[in-house]
Amino acid sequence: MSIGKIVLLAIYAALAALVVALPGTMAASVAYWIIVVLVVVHLLEVIVFFRLAQRAGGSLPLHLLQVFFFGILHKPEMEAAAARQ
Repeated sequence: MSIGKIVLLAIYAALAALVVALPGTMAASVAYWIIVVLVVVHLLEVIVFFRLAQRAGGSLPLHLLQVFFFGILHKPEMEAAAARQ
């Protein structure tokens, strides 16, 4: 797993911790809306990169899950896999 993906997971964990640990605060509210925006953006990326995920071979659900969590950071891996096909 790349450093970028690890950092992104840490950011998600920190945002989720804020929402859970500090309910009703401004920090939790901001963290919640950041998570909502990230979910919407990553859902759009899943749609945009669907064909590339199909061409990459392997597990389509796993590629789509990684695109949902990591977005553009997973694209080079899919491109490399698609080039090997």
